[in-house]
Amino acid sequence: MKRGMALVLVALLSACFVFAEGSYVVKSVKGKVQYEAAPGKMQDVKVGQTLSSSTVVDTGLNSILVLTIDGKDLTIKAKQKGTVEKVAVGGGSGTLKKGGTVAGNASSSSSGSKSGVNTASSRASEAKEDVDWDEE
Repeated sequence: MKRGMALVLVALLSACFVFAEGSYVVKSVKGKVQYEAAPGKMQDVKVGQTLSSSTVVDTGLNSILVLTIDGKDLTIKAKQKGTVEKVAVGGGSGTLKKGGTVAGNASSSSSGSKSGVNTASSRASEAKEDVDWDEE
């Protein structure tokens, strides 16, 4: 009986450490910021509340949510919706985990060339070639 209780206690403590790893504490809220408490049910975020990395948050117009994890502040700007892990790191463009590294950059390429990028001026020069101007 004692062995079974000890096993249950160890399992509960292990679960606490696993879930605490991705916990974000709400430091401040400005404007309308909500989280998904249950599928399809949004509730207001409150200062001091703990959110997991998989919690879906939605910041309204002119809203800011500041979260703290491991002593560092993360800001989620207005008009963002997604999991805390996604929107706290850069607008849903990717994830960054503690101890991770950033590999690659969308603006750089392996050849260093920027050919094939359409700009307004390149599209305008292409349009000039297609049009027959009637000069009188």
